[in-house]
Amino acid sequence: MKIIFLLLLPALAFAEPVRLAHEPALSPDGKTVAFEWQGDLWTAPTDGGRAARLTTHPALDFGPAFSPDGKQIAFNSEREGFKLLYSMPVSGGEPKQLTFHTDGSDLREWTPDGKGLLVTLARDLSWLRESRSARHAIIDANERKAESVLFDDYGFDGVLSRDGQKLLFMREGSESWWRQGFKGSRAGQIWLFNRADGSFKQVISDENENRWPLWKPDGKGFYFVRNGNLWQHDLSSGKHTAITNFKDDLVVFPAISRDGKTLVFRVRFDLYRWHPGDKEPAKIAIEAVTDATPDITRVVLEKATDIHFTPDGLQMAFISGGDVWVMDTELKEPRRVTQTAEEERGVRFAPDSKSLVFVSEAGGQTDLWKAVPADEKKAWFESTDFTLTKLTNDPEADSSPRFTQDGKKLAWLRERGDLMLADADGKNAKRLIESWNEPAFEFSPDGTWLAYSKEDEWFNDDIWLMPVDGSKPAFNVSQHPDDDTWPHWSPDGKMLAWTGTREIDEQDVFYVHLLAEEDEKTKRERTLVKAREKIAKAKKPEPKKEEPKAEKPAEPAPKPEEPKKAEEPKKEEKKPEPLKIDFEGLHERVQRVKLPNSVEYSLVWSPDSKKLAFQSRLDEQKRTMSIEFPDELKPKMLSSAVLANAVWLKEGDQLAGLLDGKPATLSGKGGEAKTMSFKAQQAYSRAEKQRAVFDQCWQVMRDHFYDEKLGNRDWNAVRAKYRDMAAEAPDMKGAAECVWLMLGELNGSHLGFMIGSASSTSGWTEETAHLGLRFDASYAGPGWKVRDVIPKSPASRKESRVEAGEIILRVDGKDVQPAMDVSSVLNGPMERDIVLTVKNGDKTREVTLRPISYITARRLLYDDWIAENRKAVEKASGGTLGYLHISAMDDASFQKFQEELYHAGAGKDGLIIDVRENGGGSTTDHLLTALTQPRHAIAIPRGSKTPGYPQDRMIYATWPKPIVVLCNQNSYSNAEVFSHAIKTLKRGQLVGVRTAGGVISTGATGIMDVGTLRLPFRGWYVLSDGQDMELNGAKPDHIVWPKPGDKTDRQLEKAVEVLKADVEAWKKRPQPKLIKASERKP
Repeated sequence: MKIIFLLLLPALAFAEPVRLAHEPALSPDGKTVAFEWQGDLWTAPTDGGRAARLTTHPALDFGPAFSPDGKQIAFNSEREGFKLLYSMPVSGGEPKQLTFHTDGSDLREWTPDGKGLLVTLARDLSWLRESRSARHAIIDANERKAESVLFDDYGFDGVLSRDGQKLLFMREGSESWWRQGFKGSRAGQIWLFNRADGSFKQVISDENENRWPLWKPDGKGFYFVRNGNLWQHDLSSGKHTAITNFKDDLVVFPAISRDGKTLVFRVRFDLYRWHPGDKEPAKIAIEAVTDATPDITRVVLEKATDIHFTPDGLQMAFISGGDVWVMDTELKEPRRVTQTAEEERGVRFAPDSKSLVFVSEAGGQTDLWKAVPADEKKAWFESTDFTLTKLTNDPEADSSPRFTQDGKKLAWLRERGDLMLADADGKNAKRLIESWNEPAFEFSPDGTWLAYSKEDEWFNDDIWLMPVDGSKPAFNVSQHPDDDTWPHWSPDGKMLAWTGTREIDEQDVFYVHLLAEEDEKTKRERTLVKAREKIAKAKKPEPKKEEPKAEKPAEPAPKPEEPKKAEEPKKEEKKPEPLKIDFEGLHERVQRVKLPNSVEYSLVWSPDSKKLAFQSRLDEQKRTMSIEFPDELKPKMLSSAVLANAVWLKEGDQLAGLLDGKPATLSGKGGEAKTMSFKAQQAYSRAEKQRAVFDQCWQVMRDHFYDEKLGNRDWNAVRAKYRDMAAEAPDMKGAAECVWLMLGELNGSHLGFMIGSASSTSGWTEETAHLGLRFDASYAGPGWKVRDVIPKSPASRKESRVEAGEIILRVDGKDVQPAMDVSSVLNGPMERDIVLTVKNGDKTREVTLRPISYITARRLLYDDWIAENRKAVEKASGGTLGYLHISAMDDASFQKFQEELYHAGAGKDGLIIDVRENGGGSTTDHLLTALTQPRHAIAIPRGSKTPGYPQDRMIYATWPKPIVVLCNQNSYSNAEVFSHAIKTLKRGQLVGVRTAGGVISTGATGIMDVGTLRLPFRGWYVLSDGQDMELNGAKPDHIVWPKPGDKTDRQLEKAVEVLKADVEAWKKRPQPKLIKASERKP
């Protein structure tokens, strides 16, 4: 889609209110506030007034901080593609780049002496993700020097005391800033670090969300945000008191002036100021003069997202840019049918091609609409005006309209999946199926039967047949515990085909003959019929004998007129014979068309019912395949092209659909697809589109969020609270933030709205290389002293090995010193060789290696962490216990778990299973199958005395011995389900910290052409007490919190202690005495 702003005059400047500002910072005297707005930095009087723009750059500038003398502002910027630091005069000017390390850093503030900047960064200090990898460091504000890490443990949002000797900082607090009401183990904690003696003190730690500490000038206390309000804390008494009392909004991004007399923060959309002693904070009214952003956006559309063809294949209707368009196959000039800011979808022609139906969100409500040309004599593609009629009008969302083949009835889905049927005009609607999930459905050719698939309470899809008149109960055709979905009738009504799953990573085509006699016919019998038909056609009829020609008779005299007969009544149209189905043994007649290791989908029948085309995916390669009934059932490749929304047209024997967003056709005999390019001009209101995006997100949550009580919020009031701001926001990013704030009201996990971003440039950028070495920060030089070598990194390989304790003197011929910024010699293209001059004692040598990225280095640190944990368990248990870590609940991690059950558990009496920092997935039940396999017998072969069992009889490798599970506050989602299960099943003890309390099955749905909304739809409940796992993390039997500065893993140590005791008890369990048949007493 090409976006064009058509402006014939220079852009006009106008003043608009500043709302949705981010990360405010205050000047030392508190009179000026700096903030990020519309991607740039601005300053404004704290009392309100006109804002001045500091930066103008396409990239994001953010996180401003005033220098202690108030003359400079430092900030983060992504203008080089990484989070780098810059500074500039408060009065404006060209920014100066301060940092060059492409692993980036986040600016917090200036040091009190104005010589440095306090930042958080990750580098190679930990493998942990997100905030858990963040370290506080000081970067020189004037010269390009090495970073100085304050302490090697995680923390963020730190602030230094006025003397620079104490650091208040956060740990945990990893929930989104816009979430309201969260309480749990992931809630923010506030800690104090003393730089003088290296000690730590936990200041505030409970299950409330404590964020953003700000020192008071006297150093005796601090301000902070607690559960969305501003509080203050006294360090001597340990007491804290509330300052603000916002009920349904959050205080976010607080800042304090260096003199401590002014605080600024944001509430909902606006900045507020508060002076100590004030009763209430005051809203700051700020306006900014900007270039007028045109509300009307004009675009050229060249791709569609949905399409449907008329039966003759000559015209089509499609969705592009969220609107309905029609076009023919020759002229190819699209005509716009709808013009709304909201989205249309699901367009379908009626069988007679005289009307089309579609789904529209117009007016903030999802209904079915019908369109017809205003001039019924004109073809669709020649029409310029269309008559639109709303067919449904109710708050429940409607979707997926389908006509019966005679065009007399219209079906659609309502809300989460109820199947509705009505007359073609939408009247006389009735519910055919009540469902909590969307069924895939199709009517039989004669319209009397409905085939559909839908999930049951076990989330298994089956294929069902049901008479439309409801005269009989639905019949389960597939009757299988694995998924069977998307049924399709053959046009002659004699067969039903669908796709089904029987093996992991494989989905095949299934079909069934609805008449038993069709299934019973053999290939020979069918061949015999064909042979007889050929013989019959080959026989020539005998010529007729010529009769003697008679003489032409004289013309007869005219006859008198006969009286006119009365007109005979019109004969009734012959109704098609009712469809016949032999239900006896129907599911036993189901046949499978197997393509190993591939996934088949999108079935479409040829009009003569002899061919079935489908799409197939094998090793990420897609293709169109087909089979031919009744005897050519081995799939053949039809084309390498794959058409979306495909139909098989009788006219021209061709498949028609979309190929890469363009209308396309494909011959039924195969070959290359032919595309039809188009260009459609569209104009829309930016504000109205942003409002429509918000409305759609709001409605999706209303209809599909797993808890129908929606966090006990008045959801209509929530809509009213944020909707107008979404429209008024200067861009879609601001509208998306309003969606976040709306989602935050649900206080739920697995929520988010991600909008698309501009594509990156194709050129390369400089990146800071990692050598696979970590250096000793205490070494004074010359050179860099190697503290350790990361295993499996380039520096650990035989041909480029560097040893711990060696000195790197030069990099690519340039001398290096501990005080220098490593990026000054390591920045460049990643695909290059780096030459190191290495000193070992009195000898020097050159080592050439190919570097890695910092991301790769952290991945290698993860592997090293596991190896060190395994060694620690081995040592602490005397070799009797094993250890493994599950990084995610996905298939790759499960396969690794299976392998490690054998080599990590071989010869061990117990196993520590670590799911700390596991972000979730779906494999809990696979893990439990391996860990809770029923033991019903003992098997011993001749010559052995050790009890065992044949592993080939089991589904997975199993572990029947004692286990302990390690979990923590970042064990999330399915990792929590696993932790709960271990307790519920009494399989072992939990050690660590209560899990996150974020358990909802989630999917995702597209929102127009803008972004993706996460969709948490299924709750999980503990079997023993029925409690929702959401906001209810699994509680360990032994709670052990790590502390900053820990030199050993205290949670791992506790796990060893607990498991050793469990193993001792397990060894004392009673064992049966094994008695051979020959030893059995009579």
